[in-house]
Amino acid sequence: MNTQETWSAVRADRPFVRLVPDVQFAQFAGGKSLSLNLLLPAADHPVPLIVWIVGGAWVSCNSARNLPQLVRFAEQGYAVAAIEYRLAHEARFPAQIEDAKSAVRFLRANADKYGIDAARFGVWGHSAGGQLAALLGVTGGSPEFETADHLQQSTRVQAVVDFSGPIDIELDFQSEFHMPVMAMMLGGTIRMKPELARSTSPVPYLDGREVPPFLIMHGDADTTVPLRQSQMLHDALTASGAASEFCILEGTGHSTAEMLTRSDVLDKVGSFFDKHLKS
Repeated sequence: MNTQETWSAVRADRPFVRLVPDVQFAQFAGGKSLSLNLLLPAADHPVPLIVWIVGGAWVSCNSARNLPQLVRFAEQGYAVAAIEYRLAHEARFPAQIEDAKSAVRFLRANADKYGIDAARFGVWGHSAGGQLAALLGVTGGSPEFETADHLQQSTRVQAVVDFSGPIDIELDFQSEFHMPVMAMMLGGTIRMKPELARSTSPVPYLDGREVPPFLIMHGDADTTVPLRQSQMLHDALTASGAASEFCILEGTGHSTAEMLTRSDVLDKVGSFFDKHLKS
């Protein structure tokens, strides 16, 4: 584990944030390991945690890419963990959600070490990361996808933010453009692996479960993941009795940069987490 820590502040009048980089949370046979980057605020009490799951179509995962945008949440009193997960060419689904859950269990097991409040965890992801965040949110209180270390720790989260996550890959992801990635992730095409394909969606897990509140945001100019994917999740959550807020971002496409550089979007996310993790 890399124990280097960095304290930084963008301006002298802004709070200091400590970066703990490359914290290993999972190790696999053959030498593959997964790590996370942790942003910690200067605080004299345990703080709530936001787990950030980066997007990348399940074929790329740079957990450090969005740290500059996420610093503002650490400045506002949150710990922020940007996590890695195995990619489609490295491991078939459900490896990706298993990895996200492993990160949550690791962070709960080490909450005292990092000054984190283990009772107040939120998860937030974009695109493929949004799908994983939503899936983690609806299965956190149940045994699905629980593997590896720290199994005594819960993967339940108290709030979920989903940016443009693909919710039903059977519906919109069987084109020639999407087929190679789907085949890598599933070990066959969607038509060949329909049950496994359905298990990637959070919707089938909603029945009769206690689900945390959701904030779903999606651009109406998104040509990568259709807007109806998020509408479907919102409708399913609402029908199940879960709290869900759906925000359509006018004129916004799919890129993470478009969403994470909008102050109104980040303000909305901050207010949502404040309501559910700080109240």
